[in-house]
Amino acid sequence: MSRTIDFMFSLTESILIYWLINCAMSSRFSGTKKTFAIVLAILINAAFIQYVPDFPITARFLLYFIFSLILSQIIYTGKIFIKAFFILVANYIILISDIIAGNFASYLIKINIQNILNVSITSFAFSILAKLLSVILLMIFIYYFQKIKFEIPQRYWIIMDVIVLFLAIILQFIMEISPILQEESSEYSIYIFGISIGFLIISGLVIFFFGEICFYHEKQKENYILSMRNHSLEQQLNYHESATADLKRVRHDINKNLTNISYLLKQNNINDSVAYINAITKALEGTKSIVNCGNDIIDAILNYKIAVCKLHNLDIRIDIDHIPHLSIDPIDLTAILANILDNAIEALDIMETGERYISGRIFCYKNYLSIVVKNPYSHQLIMENNKIDTHKADKLHHGYGLASIRSSAEKYGGSFKIYTENSIFSAVVMLPIEINL
Repeated sequence: MSRTIDFMFSLTESILIYWLINCAMSSRFSGTKKTFAIVLAILINAAFIQYVPDFPITARFLLYFIFSLILSQIIYTGKIFIKAFFILVANYIILISDIIAGNFASYLIKINIQNILNVSITSFAFSILAKLLSVILLMIFIYYFQKIKFEIPQRYWIIMDVIVLFLAIILQFIMEISPILQEESSEYSIYIFGISIGFLIISGLVIFFFGEICFYHEKQKENYILSMRNHSLEQQLNYHESATADLKRVRHDINKNLTNISYLLKQNNINDSVAYINAITKALEGTKSIVNCGNDIIDAILNYKIAVCKLHNLDIRIDIDHIPHLSIDPIDLTAILANILDNAIEALDIMETGERYISGRIFCYKNYLSIVVKNPYSHQLIMENNKIDTHKADKLHHGYGLASIRSSAEKYGGSFKIYTENSIFSAVVMLPIEINL
């Protein structure tokens, strides 16, 4: 086959690889820059396939894999282990399609696969068949991958990378021994064809079980977030009930207290009367809501978190406008506001030096509810894609606070952004709202 046609098939393979990566990963660029970067990467990859030195087949594969990984790291965001997985899967599909198509053609026309590759017409037909099979398999895999949220711990990605790499290397070995076996007998073609079909089924099952792990992890994450929300609501309810009980107790005793003050005044005991009145005033101050914005849910959340900050000796300053009743589900409103404040309190708790404070601003403007919370921090933040890796050792059951905020905000078509500057962490939520008057 001429070098031009050879390059076209290499270009097709490169397009297939970036098709899968582009469906699964987010680009660092947008618009024309994104298109230019992907096209350039495809051309470079195709040229690499065509002109890479004549190393052993496995060494060529590993070299090509590393080269593709470097290019994808430049173009796409996300962790390198995830990119490695999709590059390996795409290459695995191309390899197994070549083996299946080649051995099927070899068995049908009773010609050694090496001889097929040396004849222009049969080689072209074989390459077309292999690429069509690659496209079909990639479409199936992409359809399945688009159903999965790949938010799983890093160790699972590494395990999957190793498994797919191991399967790809075995396929490389099968490709090397196929011509040798077919020289002995053309019947070996059907055996290798059967083995490659078996490998395809095994790889499909591996991907399926990997998807099931992702689904299970996602369900665990949803259950954990739901339990966090329920716990937060329970805490606020307990605080509200406690404050209400204190208020009822003070009001219940008010007649007795007034009788006692009246008696002290009749005895001309001014000092004790003043002290008594001050004690009652202090008790009443303790039952008064610090925040009263007109929205019961926000009031309950903020008053509870302010009480928590006082227990932790943290300075909290919340500037809030009058907020009417909103059409946002109380569970989602709690997930957003309570988690933002919880993260701020947690960050301040681990600060050993410096001013420990939380400043907040909550307001409605042009049918948007805006929540802005800022706090200093002292620990190292690892940010990627507007996300923060938790600093806790138990990453499986931590780090969901920000995810909960984001999912609740996006549920209503809103946004959640985080910013860091001069050791100040800022969380900004904007929610389009319908105000229920």
